[in-house]
Amino acid sequence: MKYFGIICLSFLISCKAFCQPEKSISNKDTYNWIIGASWLLTDDDGESLNPFLIENLHSQIFPSRLTIDKYIYNSWSAECVLGYMQFNPNKLTNGAREISGSMFSMDFHGKYSLYKLLNKGVIDPYFISGLGLSLRSNNDVAARPLSATLNLGLGLNIWITKQIGLQLNSTAKIGLIDFFKSSDYMQHGLGIVIRIEEFEKTDNSFSKSRYKVSKKRKKIKYGGKKKGKKDT
Repeated sequence: MKYFGIICLSFLISCKAFCQPEKSISNKDTYNWIIGASWLLTDDDGESLNPFLIENLHSQIFPSRLTIDKYIYNSWSAECVLGYMQFNPNKLTNGAREISGSMFSMDFHGKYSLYKLLNKGVIDPYFISGLGLSLRSNNDVAARPLSATLNLGLGLNIWITKQIGLQLNSTAKIGLIDFFKSSDYMQHGLGIVIRIEEFEKTDNSFSKSRYKVSKKRKKIKYGGKKKGKKDT
């Protein structure tokens, strides 16, 4: 997991450096919101160098991960993620078994998408970085019950339609207090996302009156004789 975090950080730096001068890209919003629900897979063996070992992954019934993503500007967005998992006593947790209980996580990420660079096609890869908070309620004495994390990750949206897609992602979470130790863990997500487009502003000219009605009072002129004069 240490190597994966370094790779993610390198990707984020290179991506930002590459994408800064892209003035030819329109700044019009590609979407307004993205919401999603995922099946969560967690590797909480902080000492392991391989975060993709199937036998170490704690899984949870779908949906165990909820995301909401708000588009900001020029491929950048803000993401909030809520995750829940239960430990499987038969799988490794920080090098030990018989660890039971649960973990709740809340993460806040900055997200950069390559969707515009790829001409808004089916493939939508992205990078994330941010901070998180993890709350463990289990009998694992190696990791802290409450830990803040630095998060680095990458993901891929595959848009089946313009609004619905599949999402794959991996996020390395590095403990800020016990750096690269037992509070580190990694999460993978597989789920469904829904993209809510930016609504076009409609022309309301049809509802507006084409004629202006003056509210000033006008004196009515009579074509007859003036009052006060008698017929001779």
